[in-house]
Amino acid sequence: MYKSRKGNRDSRVDFERELNILGENIMTGKLSISNHLRHLGKEITKARYAPNKRINLLTINEMIRTFAMSANFPDLDNFETENETNNENE
Repeated sequence: MYKSRKGNRDSRVDFERELNILGENIMTGKLSISNHLRHLGKEITKARYAPNKRINLLTINEMIRTFAMSANFPDLDNFETENETNNENE
């Protein structure tokens, strides 16, 4: 049987969904960008929609693609950082 070599993202629809979730998380404040990654803000503003109301993938660079994929982990809301765990144990 054919096994997908694309990893987690199987289609353009999945990729567009990840980008939309990334944008929504940034706008609602669920996801913040650290100071050393502020250049991502400029790259995100370069993203454009095509005339057919879909995201123009040519306007998305690889850094944003990676950021969108990593921001879309299903259990991100339940994720605790190591510092939070250490603070609770003290």
